[in-house]
Amino acid sequence: MSKAKWWTIAAHEYAVHAKRKGFLIATFGTPLLLVAIFAAIFAFIAFGDQSNSLGVVDQAGITQKLPATVTITDTLRKDVAVIRFDSEDLAKTALSKQEIDGYVVIPSDYLQTGALRGVANEGNLSSDARGRFTDYMQKALIANQPSLNDQRALEPIDQVYNRKPNSDVETSEGQGVLLFFAPYMFGIFFFIAVFSSSAYLMTALVEEKESRVMEILATSLRPFELMVGKIVGLGLVGLTQISIWVGTALLAFTIARANIEGMANLTLPTNVLLIGVVMFVPAYLMVAGALGAIGASVSAVQEGQQFSGIISILMISPVWFINMIIENPNGPLALFLSLFPFTAPIVMMQRVALVSVPAWQIGLSVLLLIGMALLMIWLAARIVRVGMLRYGKRLTWTEIRRALSLGGQHGE
Repeated sequence: MSKAKWWTIAAHEYAVHAKRKGFLIATFGTPLLLVAIFAAIFAFIAFGDQSNSLGVVDQAGITQKLPATVTITDTLRKDVAVIRFDSEDLAKTALSKQEIDGYVVIPSDYLQTGALRGVANEGNLSSDARGRFTDYMQKALIANQPSLNDQRALEPIDQVYNRKPNSDVETSEGQGVLLFFAPYMFGIFFFIAVFSSSAYLMTALVEEKESRVMEILATSLRPFELMVGKIVGLGLVGLTQISIWVGTALLAFTIARANIEGMANLTLPTNVLLIGVVMFVPAYLMVAGALGAIGASVSAVQEGQQFSGIISILMISPVWFINMIIENPNGPLALFLSLFPFTAPIVMMQRVALVSVPAWQIGLSVLLLIGMALLMIWLAARIVRVGMLRYGKRLTWTEIRRALSLGGQHGE
């Protein structure tokens, strides 16, 4: 096989598809959209429905051990001062002058009823104000119990470190959440990149066959060279896309670790990312070969999309079994799905995040994936050889079987 020929095809495919508007929008628009969504969520939390200062009128005498003004802090929101007034008239005056956003009256029977009376110009205290008053009341009650540690009583559980019965490895709750979601976030990027690139391949084959460009290519290229060139070129497109996405995600994670206190001790599961990187190339080759075979067999893009839906269902099927995989990551179902090539990438990443997976299982999974990728490319080349000149017609199942049963003749 001449490197110059297939590499020329690969370079052409990369140059054409990397400049498509759809590719550029998806590649750069997806991270920007996610950043905008998270920024909007944080902005809503940090700036929406906030109090500036609040008041309290204590008729039960339980706040006397606190300073007249107590500052209530929050991780994402600004600090709010809670001011104690000697009478409700003084609190009303401060409210009318907009010195406070609202106040609560602590009635004399508070300890028996737990009820407070809230006063605000809107008629109801905001959710932010209710949260601040809750923190204030906790401080007041703790101040009346001198034997208690103030901070520990407000936050009785700072962290929980989890481990399995026969393991010495402990992970924090935050790290556990990250280990759960990281494989699926990477899996989403993985799935989109693989299928978008492979879909380009299927579409290109159908369009070139119907526009008879394939007839020109057939005079200078063998089917296998054509498939390799297209798969490599579009594979580089997918690799470019997923590299940008993963790079953006890593940058966002680094920034979040530096600025959000609760994430400071979190670390990315590098073993999960390594498995994803190792499996990306053979998984792409497998899907590209399958969709390439479909593209060479059908006469319209819409018809090809119907068949490609079967491949999509196979790839996302692990989502249906997520609870069983998490409950028993070394069980028969999880083991089978991590070895079956079409489900292996996502399931193996999830298993590696949850338990220690034997090296032989990881190696076997990768080998089976590579074997399936080579098989799909071989099948695609066989089908392309027969279907590339079938203008306006799709291959029948009999013709496909005949194509697969042919030997290595015709320059394959």
